[in-house]
Amino acid sequence: MQLGNIVISGGGDENQTSEIDRDFASILNRDLPLLYIPLAMESSTASYESCYEWITGVFRPLGIVNIEMWTELENKSLEDLQNFSGVYLGGGNTFRLLNILNDNHFTNVIKAFVKSGGSIYGGSAGGIVLGSHIMTAENSDENKECTGDYAGLQLLGKYAVQCHYEKKDHPFILSFIKEYQLPVIALSEETGLFIKEHRIQVIGNKDAVVYNEGGIRTFGIGDGIE
Repeated sequence: MQLGNIVISGGGDENQTSEIDRDFASILNRDLPLLYIPLAMESSTASYESCYEWITGVFRPLGIVNIEMWTELENKSLEDLQNFSGVYLGGGNTFRLLNILNDNHFTNVIKAFVKSGGSIYGGSAGGIVLGSHIMTAENSDENKECTGDYAGLQLLGKYAVQCHYEKKDHPFILSFIKEYQLPVIALSEETGLFIKEHRIQVIGNKDAVVYNEGGIRTFGIGDGIE
């Protein structure tokens, strides 16, 4: 049974995600640090430093001043995660991120963290991996590293997540559904989701669009997605 909180952002800059970031900050325990995992980005010291500058610039104005960053996941456990108020999985290349999570057996750690009541935020690629399948990223991310298993963490039931959604993505999403037989929640930049105890609610500033074999439906801010 899912007991924790999940927040997903469709992407965008800190201005576009401000409402979603604020919602996430509001559920965090200020006495514990926030953990930031930027591993979807190409690995280099300089880029990780800039990532840390970015995350602190986003959350310190929201009262989250203690932020720790992990740039490797080897031997990290649920016990390690329980020292944090929440986890922020950053954006970048979705295939790279899932490959790293799988190689370090960290997908099960995240699932256990959420099951134990932990809060997680997935931004763009970080949000896609929380869904049922990551091939929704095929039209935007180059796959250099991930092979064989494209299943996500399935924290939204059967739903896969499409980020940076635009109307031009319509044919691609329909082809994804035809191939994988999975429904898709499409999130534009400025659109987010808040998931608590399997209830999926639209947050942010723009509508979410749900695709399935039965058709396409738009959900407004505050609406629940079944």
